[in-house]
Amino acid sequence: MDLPLILRLGTRFHVPKSINKIEWYGRGPFENYCDRKTSAFVGRYQSTVEKQFFNYSSLQETGHRTDTRWIIFMGKNHNLKFEGEPVLEFSALPYSLESLNREKRGSLHLYDLKEADYNEIIIDYKHMGVGGDDSWWSKPHTQYVIKAKEYKWRFSFMPE
Repeated sequence: MDLPLILRLGTRFHVPKSINKIEWYGRGPFENYCDRKTSAFVGRYQSTVEKQFFNYSSLQETGHRTDTRWIIFMGKNHNLKFEGEPVLEFSALPYSLESLNREKRGSLHLYDLKEADYNEIIIDYKHMGVGGDDSWWSKPHTQYVIKAKEYKWRFSFMPE
């Protein structure tokens, strides 16, 4: 059976807007993907959910981080800690993934975008590479795609 490639393997959470600060030990400080991380060094970083969004001229998913050992999402009354076993990937945005979808490139603009009533946290095992080596239409290299097969992965999730 010929199955399609998988864009990402992970899970999504909605948390209250009050949980909006982030601290992590992984690649950063800027967004990085499996095929775009050589200049993003492993270290301890802090940011906010709002600062994870990058306003590309054509809106799209943004703010992904790789090779993360642990991450803490902090709020006034609640903290949530995730630990990779051994690592995880993540993103956190004040928008839903669906709100960043568009019919065609350039058809969605920042003024069209509405913040969600929650912050969306995505904890991934893997995220396919972005490709675009020779243009934004080229596909990721073979080592950066996720083939349809069985995967096993674990992470820890706990209040802190």
